[in-house]
Amino acid sequence: MKTGNRNIYKVLIIFALLFSFYGCSSDEDEPQESQLPTFKSSSNSLFPSITSGEYVDGVWHNIAACSATILDNGGTPIIEYGFCWVKNTTDTPSLEKGEKIIVGTDDFVGVYNAKLLVELYKNYNVRAYAINSSGVSYDDMKRAYGGSISPR
Repeated sequence: MKTGNRNIYKVLIIFALLFSFYGCSSDEDEPQESQLPTFKSSSNSLFPSITSGEYVDGVWHNIAACSATILDNGGTPIIEYGFCWVKNTTDTPSLEKGEKIIVGTDDFVGVYNAKLLVELYKNYNVRAYAINSSGVSYDDMKRAYGGSISPR
């Protein structure tokens, strides 16, 4: 009878050890949910206009210097990033509404810049964007102003 009890205990110990090693999964085994890229927003709500510019289709344009910072890619590679904008409206720019300039198509984290040609006397709402497999992430909306010509 003592050998029978020992065998039962041995079997129970073996099952307990097997369960402790194989019964629980680690967090590494579970796929992590990817998220959208994250931007570092600045307190400045206006992209500065640079005084030099150029004529486009007979209309003088100033240059607005846009800058954004991507803090992380959200767990999956970024496939595109840039700026989108709408002109002379209160609308919020998006990839579906407005125009865009693509700055890059690589998995990028850090500061990126672009120069937008902005018409004199026109207001622009501008947002930085980044795309990964989870979707599109936007930075806060900022304004760019085309400026004016000062009389001489």
